[in-house]
Order: sequence, then structure tokens, then C-alpha cells
Amino acid sequence: MIVPMKKVVLLALESGAREALEELRNAGVMQIDRAEQGSADTASLLEKRAHALRILAELERIGKPAAAPDPALSGAEVLEHAAAALEKRNAAESDAEKFRRRLDRLEPWGDFDAGCLKKLRKQGVTVTLVEGDEKKFAAAGALEGFCCREISREGKTVYFVLLGTTEPDPELFPGVVLADDDDPGLLYDKLEKCRAAQSEAQAELVRCAASVSLVKEEISGLTSAVEFHQAADALTDAGPVVYLSGFVPEPQIDVLREAAKKNGWGLLIRDPGADEIVPVLVKENRFSRVIKPLFDFIGVLPGYREMDVSAGVLVFFTIFYAMIIGDAGYGALFLLIALVCKAKFRKKEALRTPINLFILLSCATIVWGALSGNWFGIPGLPGIKWLTDPETKDTNVQFFCFLLAFAQLGVGRVWRAVHEGGLRSYIRHFGWTFIILGNLLLTLKIIVWPGDFPVIMYWVYGIGLAMVMVADVNWRDPADCFQFPFSVIGSFTDVLSYIRLFAVGMAGSCIASSFNSMGVDAMHAHLWAIPVGVLAILCGHALNIALGFMSVLVHGVRLNTLEFSNHTGLSWSGQPFKPFKKHDTED
Repeated sequence: MIVPMKKVVLLALESGAREALEELRNAGVMQIDRAEQGSADTASLLEKRAHALRILAELERIGKPAAAPDPALSGAEVLEHAAAALEKRNAAESDAEKFRRRLDRLEPWGDFDAGCLKKLRKQGVTVTLVEGDEKKFAAAGALEGFCCREISREGKTVYFVLLGTTEPDPELFPGVVLADDDDPGLLYDKLEKCRAAQSEAQAELVRCAASVSLVKEEISGLTSAVEFHQAADALTDAGPVVYLSGFVPEPQIDVLREAAKKNGWGLLIRDPGADEIVPVLVKENRFSRVIKPLFDFIGVLPGYREMDVSAGVLVFFTIFYAMIIGDAGYGALFLLIALVCKAKFRKKEALRTPINLFILLSCATIVWGALSGNWFGIPGLPGIKWLTDPETKDTNVQFFCFLLAFAQLGVGRVWRAVHEGGLRSYIRHFGWTFIILGNLLLTLKIIVWPGDFPVIMYWVYGIGLAMVMVADVNWRDPADCFQFPFSVIGSFTDVLSYIRLFAVGMAGSCIASSFNSMGVDAMHAHLWAIPVGVLAILCGHALNIALGFMSVLVHGVRLNTLEFSNHTGLSWSGQPFKPFKKHDTED
């Protein structure tokens, strides 16, 4: 259920504005409307917090060091030390990369002393480093007054040196220009210093990582400071009073009223306007609590004026997941992993709900896999005849997929009719339900059991189209009239889309069976091939599991957030309710 919201305007004395914000934060029930433009102090705090979050991410990449945190350091000091170490490490990495590139460029010439080359030049001996092909090297060897020596070769390129008392023709033998510090020995020394600096910086980061909890406390404090400054930016002066506006959940209005009485505030409370963007707070129940990890993962939330479909999504997503994974052996493996995680992380409140959802999905997978006789892709295992008979199982599963389509889309339409209310809405959405039923009958006769169309299908279509044309089509709007036939066709493709459950489930079963056959054939070939066969089977099932999870995200989620959502009128455009309140320190 989506909790109703109230629009609130709060008035307080200008002289007690800061105290009013403190009390409002203590109440923790109001989401404040943001100011269009924040202050310079707020911008500075946001930048400081963003910098701290970047450093925290770097420290968390290091992992949890064995060393204990330094009790003498505060969170701000740890951030300061870590920032300096990061800067030092990045600078050392950048310099080291420059030196490596220069050494790579000088590598064909071997290890030489650039200082010696300069001394020879001062004494009248020219040393020219040249790179060219075999012809150029031969021509250099024939020059009079010069000594030519090969240094190295790389493919067709010859690296050689010309020694003489004069400069060779620069057009025929262009020399490699060396910088003042292009000395391999000197560059190696600098590279080693950079590596030492990197090691020192990394060691300092490891020490800072031991105090990551202090960093989190500091970031939590910065977050509170940012939100307080943003609330202060939202205050509007009106002479001796200031005011701000926001949203409060209807059940918590009394909490705000008590705070207003205590602090002498003025309150204006009204229902949100139709054009206002209202934050969404979903009241948790047994369904929404279990499916919430999925919504959080894909980042969707129904709009304020839409309905909470958590129960419907939970039921159908569980069935879709079981059909897509489709293997009781996989389900049993997942259940074992989930139970181990539940025991190991029993004190982690944040992990409790995702693990419970995984347990539910694993149990559903075991049930579907057992009914269809599918255990790790091993053929011939028992199940119910309706799902194991080779002659009819495919058509039966296809029928079940299309039946699920009618059930979910029909429930969505009925649900929407009840949510909107009114006779016209009931006629409209029940009309679409009849059309969906007609689509089901048409699909069954085209794909599952080909044959003549039943007479009842024409009656169902006729009733549904008549109801929709009366209650849904705006005949004064040409665009709406033009779009109506395409909407009917779209509803047919929505039903047809559920065949993906059959296709993906069958593909997973075939992949598992194929890898089993490959592994068994390898093991029968020779005794030494047994480990190869076992490895092939294990890798095949691991790949199949990975593909199954991807299929759940692509197909199982899509059917709920697209096809089902279209028929329930969900746009998933909701913004979560974020009250102005104190933050607990993160551990």
C-alpha cells in the first residue's frame, strides 16, 4: 500500500530558525522541498563529502586489513592521511609510466651512458644513433670516415650507431634525438624511486583502511551537515518569520503537530495538488517486504497515484523464476547456499530480506523442477506425466505460459479497475480483460493446439471490443482512434510474449543435458579422460546457471515491469520518500 501524503507549510520565527530545523530533524517525519539554488557552504560540503566517498571507495577496495585502527586518529585525520597517500601514489604511478615509456623507446639501444656520449662529442667524436632497414645499414657501413656498429634488430628494422669526427648526412641518416636525461641507468633509478614511493603510499593506505569505520562515521556526519544546510537553504524569509514546505506521511501528521505545539510553529496542511510531484512511501506488508530487494535492485518504484503491485509481482515473479531456472537440482543447490548464508549472516539485518527472497525462489524452483522431472539435466527422472510425457509436455508448458499471461494481465486490468473506481473504468478494464481472453484463445489455436477457431472466441472479442470502444476510446480524438487498433494488436503480442518462459526453460534444460552427454562421452572414451569429463560437466552447469540468472533478469523482470505494468497502468516513476532526520552511524 502506498501511504497517503500531506503537503505541509511550516512557519517559525526567524530568530529561532536554526532551533526549528534541529527540532524538525529530531521529529524525522518531513521531506523538505529543496531550494532551487544552494548556498556556497552547501556546495562546499557536497564537494567535501564526494571527496570523502571517493577515498572510502579506494580504502574499501583494499579490503579489511588485519591491523587494528589507530585510536589516536579521528575520521577527518584518516581521510587527510589517505588523501595524501592517494595523491602520492597516483603521482608516482604517473611518473613511473612516463619513465617506462621512455625506457621502452630506448630499449633497442641497450644500456648506455648518456654522459659518455656527451664527453665524446666535446672531444670531437660524434656518436649518432640511427634506425633503418637493411639497405640503410649497408649504406652506413660503406661510409668513409665512419665506424658503423649494429646494436640490435627488431623485425626488418636495424638499430645501429655511427661513430666519426663529423656529422653524417642528416637526410640519409637522421639520428635519434635524445633528451638530456635519456639515460637508461638514470631512468631505471627514477623508476625504482617511483616504485618505492608507490609502496610507501600503498602501505599508508593499508593503515588507513584499518580505520575505515572512522571514515564512515565522518561521512555520516558530513551527510547530516549537508542535509541540514540544504534544509536551511530551503527556508524562505518573510519578515520576522521564515517558512518551508514539504511532504509528511498522513499517519505521521500528529507527530508534526505535537512538535509544532511544543515549539510554537504554524502549520498549513493540505492534500497534494494534481500537478505536484509527491514522494512515495510504501507501507510494508508480507508481500512488499519480500519483493523489495528486487525493486531496489532494478531501481523501480510506483508513482504516488499508482498502486502497489508487490503481491502480484511476488507471486508471478516467483513462478517465472522457477520456470526459467527450471531445474530442481539447481534449486536445491541454491537453497543450501541460501540457508548457509542465513545462518552466517543472521545478525546482518540488511541481508535478511534478500536471503528470504532467495529461499522462496529456490523452493519454487525445486517444486517446478521436481514436477517436470528435471534434476541437473539428467533424463528419465520421475515427475508428473503432464510435464514429463515426451509427446505432450511441450504443448502443456506452452499452454501454461499463455494461461499465466491471461492470469497476470487479467489480474492487472481488474486491479486497475478497482484502483480507479467508477462505472466507466470497470467497463473499460473488464473490456480489455475480455480482449486478453480472446488473445489467449487465439494464441492457443495458432501455436498450442492448431485448429479451427472456437465460436466463443468471436463472442469474447466482440464483447471486449464493444466495451472498450464505449468506455476507453475518445472518438473525438483522431489520434486515439488511430491508436486503438494498434493497442489491440499490442495486447495480443503481450500475451504472445509469455512464450519466452517455455523457450528459455527448454534451452536451459537442453544445455544441461548436452554438457552431461559431452562429459559422459569423454569419460567413456578413456580412463584418463574422466577428470576432463567431470570438469566439462561442472563448467557446463556453471555456465547454465549463469545464463539462467541472466535470463531471469532479462525475461522474468521484463514481464513484470513491461507487459504487466502496461496493463496495470504503472509508469514506475515514483521518487522515494526521504525525510529530514538524523542518520545512524554506519558500522
